[in-house]
Amino acid sequence: MTGAASGIGRATAARFAADGATVIATDVTDEAGAKAAAAMGARYEHLDVADPDAWTDLVARVDRDHGRIDVLHLNAGVRLGASDPATLDLEAYRRLIDINQHGVLYGLVAALGPLTTAGGDIVVTASRAAVEPLPNDLPYVMAKHAVAGLVRSVAPMLCERNIRINAICPAIVDTGFLAGARHRLEATGLVVMDAEEVAEGVMAILANGSTGECFVQQPGEPPVPFEFAQPPR
Repeated sequence: MTGAASGIGRATAARFAADGATVIATDVTDEAGAKAAAAMGARYEHLDVADPDAWTDLVARVDRDHGRIDVLHLNAGVRLGASDPATLDLEAYRRLIDINQHGVLYGLVAALGPLTTAGGDIVVTASRAAVEPLPNDLPYVMAKHAVAGLVRSVAPMLCERNIRINAICPAIVDTGFLAGARHRLEATGLVVMDAEEVAEGVMAILANGSTGECFVQQPGEPPVPFEFAQPPR
């Protein structure tokens, strides 16, 4: 479980732990991550998802200690809020892509060995921005579209190894991304989801048995597969 110190990652890790699962909660915020993990009875590991070597080391330790990985939730992400390419901070852009896009691929690659042993599930936290425009954060929407493409494209090959992969694409969620703006957003008529609702959505996806889908989750509704248009032949 990446990005487990807060938000969707924390809520989903707690949901798994409540079901009796052995949870490895990872984050880069050690104090908050360790505190969150202890509260739910999980094991905390520091992990920079943008570092492929860190992924290799972590998965090797988990495989050694537990012998397998049943579910991998690739959840870590950041926002930049950059809407004008002319003023884009390229260093911040590269860091966002490293976390939101490369971090998903690194996690997938590192976990293939343990997952292939007995099969399992990968759930990637994307966003509704993975299937629609988001003009107020171009790097974020770029990375999330890439993640959706990866999930859809790699699924057939993983299926041959008894591994399912799906993305959850929630609408607006009350996480650190909102920076305390929930009430202001709701005052405009927008509905903001709690992270716990998304955690239930993750569980529903795992129970669904599908693979290669991008499940969109709207407030108060279960996640449903997004129907991508077919290109002209």
